[in-house]
Amino acid sequence: MLKYLYCKEIFREIPGEITLGVSLTGCTIKCNGCHSKELWKDHGTPLTIESVQQLLDKHQGISCLLLFGGEHDIPSLINIVRIARGRVKTAWYCGLDAIPSQYSEILQYLDYVKIGHYDQKLGGLESPTTNQRLYKYSPYYSEYTIGKSWRDITSSFYKLKC
Repeated sequence: MLKYLYCKEIFREIPGEITLGVSLTGCTIKCNGCHSKELWKDHGTPLTIESVQQLLDKHQGISCLLLFGGEHDIPSLINIVRIARGRVKTAWYCGLDAIPSQYSEILQYLDYVKIGHYDQKLGGLESPTTNQRLYKYSPYYSEYTIGKSWRDITSSFYKLKC
């Protein structure tokens, strides 16, 4: 079961989106240098389909739902993003270095996905040396095919140096 400790409207985590960020608890990755160690413990409010619908009703001005974590229960994440995607764009900040192949189904319900554990020496998404990558789903159409494409948009976080 997924649980969350807090959620808030944020503007920086997904470029161009007004995002409701939901911080899930029970993190098993426990990155060195983590700034959210309170999310390691399995506690908080259950995140159910009903509670997600209530959060979306309460935060009607958002354009995207972002789930931070939840790697320990990807089947539940799939259910949540599948339902939410009908109302808003969906995003997942995954701390795994790759999505396990048996759960690749989640990608069809996401508009954005961040992959990679936090490595303090390499920095977060704003660092050009980061090991983390943020991808945006972009459908493409041609005369012969309809497909999907994941575009790496990590560089949109890099700070400009003057």
